[in-house]
Amino acid sequence: MHKNKFDRNLVAIATIAALWSTPALYAGMWGDSVPYDNGLNPKAAVDFCETVVEVHNGTKGVGQLWYRVGQANRSSKTITWNNSFPYDNGMNPSVALNCSTVVEVHNATQGVGPLWYRVGQVDTASKTITWNKSFPYDNGMNPSVAIYGSTVVEVHNATQGVGPLWYRVGQVDTASKTITWNKSFPYDNGLNPTVAFTLSSSVLALVEVHNGGYGVAPLWSHIGYFTGPSTIKWVDGEAYDKGMNPCVAASVGYGPVVEVHNGVDGLGQLWYRLAYLPQIQ
Repeated sequence: MHKNKFDRNLVAIATIAALWSTPALYAGMWGDSVPYDNGLNPKAAVDFCETVVEVHNGTKGVGQLWYRVGQANRSSKTITWNNSFPYDNGMNPSVALNCSTVVEVHNATQGVGPLWYRVGQVDTASKTITWNKSFPYDNGMNPSVAIYGSTVVEVHNATQGVGPLWYRVGQVDTASKTITWNKSFPYDNGLNPTVAFTLSSSVLALVEVHNGGYGVAPLWSHIGYFTGPSTIKWVDGEAYDKGMNPCVAASVGYGPVVEVHNGVDGLGQLWYRLAYLPQIQ
């Protein structure tokens, strides 16, 4: 019997590598695409109660950031949205949702500069969010955030373009709507990272994807495991495809990990890839 979950995770680090399947088509899985707002750089998060939170830029470059809350409908494969509301200024927002707790991160400036976070609580009845004020937590650009329980993991570029990628772990206090962050650590080189929580057996894990270079280039993935409350051991990266602008999503269960990316530089074919993490017995 392992002493604690961190010992269990150390076993996982030694025995698991990312396992990407070949793309497969699931006919009838998707509903129709439906317009819902105007803007750019949208990101969305959904919880097991099928509440959806979406954030986006209202203009090109630094400007007003907007959020919108909706409720997914399984039978119609549609989302019933409330109006969108402005909540901050910046660009490249990312959002994560755990039950009614929302965490959002964004750039304050056009390039490398202060990164800001904001914590809110969703009211599902009114489809609105009560936000706390925003706080700076690091420097960089292109942040992405994931949450499970009270644990938050954020990843970002440290420089403009290809360069060091950093992660930071924090703990949410829902009463004060603040996050207590640990220091940030470098884990790889690249750009445009995104991150999601998942499970491998009973082990809490992270999946991260990023560009390895400019334009269409190798795409890389990492699996990460907690080795302490605020530290992550990342399994050696794996080049799994070619493309650009990858994004990853997963659920904390034994379900799929889904990755999507551009196949070409500019307008063109979009690709997805499906993975299931190996299970530890």
